[in-house]
Amino acid sequence: RRLVARCATTARASTSAAAIDASRATRVRRHETSAVKDDAGKLPGQVDAREKAKFEADAALWWNEGEGPFAALHAMNPVRVRFIRDGLVGQYGDVLGGNGPGAALRGLKILDVGCGGGILAESLARLGAQVTAIDAGAANIAIARAHAELDPDLVKNLKYEAVTAEELVERGETFDCVTSLEVIEHVTDPLEFTKSIAKLVKPKGALFVSTINRTARSFAFAILAAERVLGLVPPGTHQFSKFLTPGEIAMMAGHANCEMVELAGMVYDPLRNKWSLSSDTQINFIAHCVKSS
Repeated sequence: RRLVARCATTARASTSAAAIDASRATRVRRHETSAVKDDAGKLPGQVDAREKAKFEADAALWWNEGEGPFAALHAMNPVRVRFIRDGLVGQYGDVLGGNGPGAALRGLKILDVGCGGGILAESLARLGAQVTAIDAGAANIAIARAHAELDPDLVKNLKYEAVTAEELVERGETFDCVTSLEVIEHVTDPLEFTKSIAKLVKPKGALFVSTINRTARSFAFAILAAERVLGLVPPGTHQFSKFLTPGEIAMMAGHANCEMVELAGMVYDPLRNKWSLSSDTQINFIAHCVKSS
């Protein structure tokens, strides 16, 4: 927790820098592309049709943990879950204080946006949370549901739906916590996406976002090494221009009435195929934000 506290100081400094740096806002807006319309002519929120098609094409491979396009997410998942669990226990101590370690999040209502095959959603549900997981890709949701149904106990507190965050906003739904991990770098407009998912957070609730920083090291490792040399993820998975800095995430959270309170890097050791939390946010990072009352 001391590591995360140090990172929180960095996050606050990044927030201030981002707020006065107009070029960062320009960079975020540059990620906008023309929105793609569905068959009914309705705008599907911030969904990028090309990104949606790319992930749905590999939907059958979501639970191939040892190899394939999502093996890296499986390897990363334990540190993501630990960061979220610890952040929520700290934020909701009055609600969660009596829970045992096997049900640390019992009593919380969580939404996972861009859930893919359900890697994170299943982990949060196994910790006792009531989880709703959504994805714009129907093929991803089908795989997620099929995998969850292998465990009858799991489906009691895990629900999947093929909808966008904007559709849930229209329905007036809110949650104690919203997570959206490794998603924001794949949407059409990250600022508007952040505003949408923040609307789904209850006042004083939690928002967790993770992505890849836009640095020379992230280009070298996340694109050159991971995609083109080591083959950890398929070529074309990421676009460097769509990576976001911690300062930009903090700025966008601020525009959505949320404050970044914790920040940590996630560092990969290729020799052990293990991820760990770190103060190094130069490549992958995860942020915990709290919505104002």
